[in-house]
Amino acid sequence: MNETELNETSEFDFVILANYHGPHAEMEARAVESVLRAAGIESVVEGAVGFASVPFEVSVTRNQFEAAQKVLAEALAAGPAAAEQAEAELEGSGNGGDAE
Repeated sequence: MNETELNETSEFDFVILANYHGPHAEMEARAVESVLRAAGIESVVEGAVGFASVPFEVSVTRNQFEAAQKVLAEALAAGPAAAEQAEAELEGSGNGGDAE
């Protein structure tokens, strides 16, 4: 494999977008994963359940990193109420719009 081939695949390497520590780390990481998924961005969550000293990390592919940063920043700025509304809309679209 030559250098050009390596550079072409490097955009699909995973990079850490965010990491969370403490007793709510997994919940926070899963929330970020959900926000990213709603925006069409695939992510990977890694961590150890039951070990508060081990962080949970959310990673995305290098080629989606900037978009993921923007989505995450917008979600944080919008706050929890916007996240709940977006989740309700997403669930509603999956069951024919009968959410409530």
